[in-house]
Order: sequence, then structure tokens, then C-alpha cells
Amino acid sequence: MKELNDPIDEDDIEWVSKSEMKREMLRLQSIGEQLINLKASDLAAFPLSDAMLDAIEESRRIKSNEATRRHLQYIGKLMRSEPVEQIQSQLDLLDPSSEASQRILNQAEVWRERLLREDTAEADWFDAYPETDRQPFRSLVRAARKEQPDDPDAPVRGGKNSKKLLKWIKEQLIG
Repeated sequence: MKELNDPIDEDDIEWVSKSEMKREMLRLQSIGEQLINLKASDLAAFPLSDAMLDAIEESRRIKSNEATRRHLQYIGKLMRSEPVEQIQSQLDLLDPSSEASQRILNQAEVWRERLLREDTAEADWFDAYPETDRQPFRSLVRAARKEQPDDPDAPVRGGKNSKKLLKWIKEQLIG
């Protein structure tokens, strides 16, 4: 029976099934496992608490399968207090098969082709991304243009400098 002075309204309580709670727990553990498998240099870009970073570092020292399983549960518990959506979007950018990564790659290829074929594309790039270091960027574009065939209708050739340019563009688009 509901008390008249009860401050909690039953309509405000969101009921979650036990199965849904377990699915969410497993999802957080899976994200934690992906974080464990990242290189330290990639991990630095994630918005993680000190406790989470310590747990990830500790998990790399654990060799026993059962201890690893328990530690993953602990990491899943810590993940509840982390910005999960931001972490997931960062992980998607690192996964080459993800939709976000494919979208970035497609944008980078379009920009590379424009930069190699059009003279006005550099100005457009600097308008869109003013924080770009101009001198090394221009020299890289110039070197990549030299690798390309003289025929303007020929497809873009993927030489060494062209690949460097694509990598540079991807890094600028990501962050």
C-alpha cells in the first residue's frame, strides 16, 4: 500500500529486467576488453578515470584465465561511471570496419583527390581546417602531385607521398 507521504512516485521508477541488466553489464565488459587490447598510445586519447587506467594496466599483468574473467567484471563495474558513449565513439574510429571509420576514410579520399587535382582545393582545406600546419602540408601535397600521372583523367596513384597525405588528412578529420 502506498503511503501518502512517500516522496517517490511509482510512475518515476523505470523498471529494467534482470536480463537487460545482464546485457548491459556484458556490453560494458566488452568495451572494457577492447580498451585492454589497445596500445598505450591509443589509450591516451580516451576520457578515462585514473581508477579505470589503473585497472587496465593491472589487467595486462594478469595471466590466469579465471582471474582475467573476474577482473573483466571489475572493469565492467568501473565502466558504469565512465562516459561510455564517448569511449564507444572513439573505439569506432579505431576499428577500420566500423561505419564511422569508413565515413572518415571516404571523406579523406575525397579530400586527397581534390587536393591532387584542383589548385583551389588547398585554400578550401585551410578554410575548413585552419589549425593545419601549412608549410609541411603544402610540401606533402606538392610531393604527392609529382607522383601522379600527367593525364588528368587517370585515377589517383597511391604512391608513398599520396599515402602520407591520406594519413595526414585522416588524422585532421578525426581530431
